[in-house]
Formats: sequence, C-alpha cells, structure tokens
Amino acid sequence: MSHPTQDFTGRPPWARPGFVAAVALLALVLVAGLVVGLAVVLRPDDPASPGGVGPTVTAVTPDNTGTDGPRQTTPPTAAPDDVTWELVGQTAVPVSASAGPRTSDGGVASGYAHTPVGALVAAAQLVVRSGFSAGRASWEPTIQQQFEPSPDRDRLLATLREAGDPPAQPGELSQIVGYQYQSYSPDTAVVGLVLRAPSAGTPRYHVLSLTLRWREGDWRMVAPPGGSWTAVNRETSDLVGVVEWGAR
Repeated sequence: MSHPTQDFTGRPPWARPGFVAAVALLALVLVAGLVVGLAVVLRPDDPASPGGVGPTVTAVTPDNTGTDGPRQTTPPTAAPDDVTWELVGQTAVPVSASAGPRTSDGGVASGYAHTPVGALVAAAQLVVRSGFSAGRASWEPTIQQQFEPSPDRDRLLATLREAGDPPAQPGELSQIVGYQYQSYSPDTAVVGLVLRAPSAGTPRYHVLSLTLRWREGDWRMVAPPGGSWTAVNRETSDLVGVVEWGAR
C-alpha cells in the first residue's frame, strides 16, 4: 500500500515504512537512519514477530540507581543476561530487571539504571519509542520528556508532527540485533545500536550512534544534528565487532 510522502531526514530507517524504496537514501538514513522514526521501515526478511516477544512492557526496578554501594562503570562486552524482549508496535525492545525501565506509562518508559547496561537499554527503548511507527501517543511524549531540550530536538519533533502516523505493514520494520559500545562515563554514554534492515539478499545492517546523558536521575537521549538521524547512522554488511543482542 502507498504511504504519504515523508521527510526522510526526520526518521530513523528501521522504523519507517518504505525502507526498500529508501535504500538509495540509506546514505541518508541507513547510513544514519534507524532511529527516530527509526523512521526507515526496515522491513525484516522474516515478517513474523520475534519469538518470545510480548505486547506490553512490564515495570521493573533497576539496580544501582541509588547512591549506596558500587556502581558498574565498564561497558558490557557480552549481551546482558537478564533481558527479555517485548513489543512496542512491531519492534522488539529490551526490558531488564536490573537496568530498567522501572516504569511504563502509556507510550513512555522511564527509570533506567545509572550504569552502562542501563544506558544501553535506554538507548534501545528511547529510539524505538521516538519513532513514528510507535504512534504519536509514544513518540511525542518520549521526545518531549526524555530527549534533552535543544533546537535539534524541536526540529525532530516538528518533522514527525508534519508526517503524521503512516501505518507500517507487518514485517516492514527493522529489528535490533546488536550493539557496539563506543564510550561511557557517568554523565555520557555513546552506544552504536545495530539493526537489521529488510533484505531479500545480502543482509544489511545499520549502526546508529546514539548519545545519552544522565540528567535529573535518568538517561536522556540527545537528538541528532539537525533533527536528522541520517547524521548518526552508517550502513554495514556484517556484524564484525558487534555484540549480538536482540529478540530470538
């Protein structure tokens, strides 16, 4: 089915319908667009829902969010072992008893551990929930409340508002398959979130370089330059150096 014309720069490739047609623009979004719109509908080769994925995010209590005791500071080099995957729209997101989210209210999930794993889970949750495929009830409050205020954030929000909520068909969205932790400090985390784009042939992957900052007791996403996820996305054909992590 056809979808209304959309501003490709305002959405991440993995969550945007029409990804195949946008392959030429992957230099734009696949090279940086699997995030906020996550807007590039990365149609998975397998249209079926990921195994073991449920429809609702369960509230959990992340560890190490207080001031007492040691806090983890080393980025994980193996997939966190206490993560389950649940659906937000058609995209699987991680939920961890130790890392968060602690609460889920409508389209917003918040309360992440002040640790590298907490930042990793927050990156995956926020990027999916801020995509148009998650629905306006999710992307609007997520961007307003969980992104750092900036002109880039405002532009991203305006782009999504102009686009509306074009529906995604089953199997049209890319799924998270791994990560490459790039840097971590107690104040700032930079995570390369890896998603697989739909492809009938050679697999295509997109690495979104997501920056989060610890503000007011939680991780907040930094909007991409110019409000365009294409500025922080690159495409690759393999998973060399990637920690595989995703719904099975």
